[in-house]
Amino acid sequence: MIARHEDAKALGYCNKGLRRWFPRDGITFDEFRAHGVSTEWLRASGDAMAIRLAEAVEARARGDEP
Repeated sequence: MIARHEDAKALGYCNKGLRRWFPRDGITFDEFRAHGVSTEWLRASGDAMAIRLAEAVEARARGDEP
């Protein structure tokens, strides 16, 4: 499943905070903005905010969004 920049912004995440995740595993912030990243990639970061984004994207895909 792919999490996009728009998904992060919908959670209220700012670009400054998002940039902390990059670069990692060859992915840059600009690539994230253009193409997104997998929810697995977010979970592997170990960052609580990244995991929250992954969970939100997956919940929306299941139709569990509040």
